[in-house]
Parts: sequence; structure tokens; C-alpha cells
Amino acid sequence: MEVDADTDSPSTSSEDKVLGSGSSSLSVSLHPLVIMNISDHYTRVKVQQGDSHPGPLIVYGALLGTQKGRSVEICNSFELVVSPSEQGPLLDKEYFSSKEEQFKQVFSSMEFLGWYTTGGTPTQKDLHFHRQISADNENILLLKLNPLARTSQLLPISVYESLIEIVSGEPRILFAQVSYTLATEEAERIGVDHVARVSVAGSTQSSAVAEQLSAQHGAVKMLYSRVRVILEYLKAVHAGELPKSHDILREVSSLCDQLPVLESQSFEKEFCSQTTDVLLVSYLASITKGLSTASEFVTKMNTVFDHHGIGRRGFRGLLF
Repeated sequence: MEVDADTDSPSTSSEDKVLGSGSSSLSVSLHPLVIMNISDHYTRVKVQQGDSHPGPLIVYGALLGTQKGRSVEICNSFELVVSPSEQGPLLDKEYFSSKEEQFKQVFSSMEFLGWYTTGGTPTQKDLHFHRQISADNENILLLKLNPLARTSQLLPISVYESLIEIVSGEPRILFAQVSYTLATEEAERIGVDHVARVSVAGSTQSSAVAEQLSAQHGAVKMLYSRVRVILEYLKAVHAGELPKSHDILREVSSLCDQLPVLESQSFEKEFCSQTTDVLLVSYLASITKGLSTASEFVTKMNTVFDHHGIGRRGFRGLLF
């Protein structure tokens, strides 16, 4: 799916000009994971702040991916910490550098490509923030998602490249909108299908992966019940509670002989490695669930304290 750039830009004065007149030959591929991360970031912050936030809600984050020449592939993203000011949002550079270093340790093939935010067309505040984050990175991208857009044909997403143009005899950094294509892998398509069908509250639909996992779970459960019946029979025969049936014992022996003999060192090493990975994922899931529960507890306690006239900031100061 290719989305063409919109060449129509609002007429502004030279001082307030943000969009350039030039065109870009950059080829951008955007993965659905990035769109889902931005949407989740905006939705989560909107729910947390409720109606107390004045004006439109704007979130900021960084884009990660790979670049080969003029071809860019945006694969992942992470949130940024900003603080408000009169000129515009101020980037927490220490947090940004730390987060970027952590992602490079996990995704060594990815590099910082740009940043994202929410809203319509770029503004002077976006240009101010772009100068901050591009201090050590040249020619980075800007991705804007408009959560208030009312369209069912195209995604409310625009991608811009920063270019230097001469405005009133002085060089200035301006944005040039570029077209992008949606690039998906098999794992992403499965995840998007699962989220699209299951995430809706009260939905009776199930994704393809959920149906497949349900079928596998049913088969494993049936196999477990039948093996348990055989095991209970053998225990009863060994204890003398049931008479021996040589026909049944021969069938059990034949079934056991069909099992592969896996006692090699390579199998034990691989099996221990997979077992450790599964336990690690389970442990991380437990930690995530615990953090989510703690976050909900803090949110509810803040709500209770707000109703009793005690400020939210005071309670947060006690916990953090």
C-alpha cells in the first residue's frame, strides 16, 4: 500500500514558513508496529490525563529502523520525555540518549531515523523540537499522526523529510512531505489481525492465531488425559488392584517403543536453552502484569486523593 504525499500546503509568511517547496526522492517503508505504538502512546496518555489537559494532546517519540542509501525502513519506536516551555517542548536529552543506547544493545541493526508526534500539518513548535533532536543527527524524519482525522480511505499519517532551503536570503530547515509504503512481515500480520479482532470489548470474533492455538491446546489436553489413563492403569496393575492384561501391556509397550530416544548432549543443551527462554518470557510477563497492577493502584489512589482535596502531585511525590 503506497500513500502519496499531499503537495498542497497552507500559505504562510516567510517567517512562519514550515513546509518547503522542494520535493523529496526518499523511499520510506513504514511497519504497522510503529503505528500501533504511536496509537497506544496517545490513547494511554489521553486516558491518564482525562479532561484535565488544556488544548489538544500531543505526544512525542523516536523512530528506529534501517537506512540504505535513499531507502528508509521504519521498524520500531519508543516514547520521549519532554517538558513544556514558551518556545515549545524541550527534549530530555539524557533520557533520549539512555533509551537509544538501550535499544541499540537489543536491536543492533537499527539506528535512530527521526521522531514522531501527533497533530495536523507541522508547526513552528515542531520545527523548534526538530532542531533539538537533530543536533547530533542530520536529515532525520518527522512522522505525524492525526488522531482527530475523519477519513476511512487513507491512514491519518504524514511523513516529512528535513531539507535546507533559502528563504529571504537565509538558509532555513523546512519540511518536505514524502510518500510512504506499508511494509509488513508475517509476524506483524498475525499480530495486527489478532489485535484488530480481539481488542474490541465484547467482540465474539477470534483471530486466526487464537483459533490455531485453541486447536493445539485441545489436542494437547486430550493427549494428556489419555496418557494419564494409561499411567493410572499401570499403577493399579503394579499395586495388584487390577488383573494383568497381556494384550493391553503389549499395546503400552509398543506405544513406548515408538517414542524417539532423545538422550544426546546436544538435545539436552537445546532443551535446557528453550526451557530457560520460556521461563524468562513467563517471568517478564509476570513482571509486566505486576507493574500494570501497581500503575492501576496508583491511578485509583490519585483519584481518591483528588476527590478529598489532596493534589495528585503530592501523592505521586510520596510514591516516587
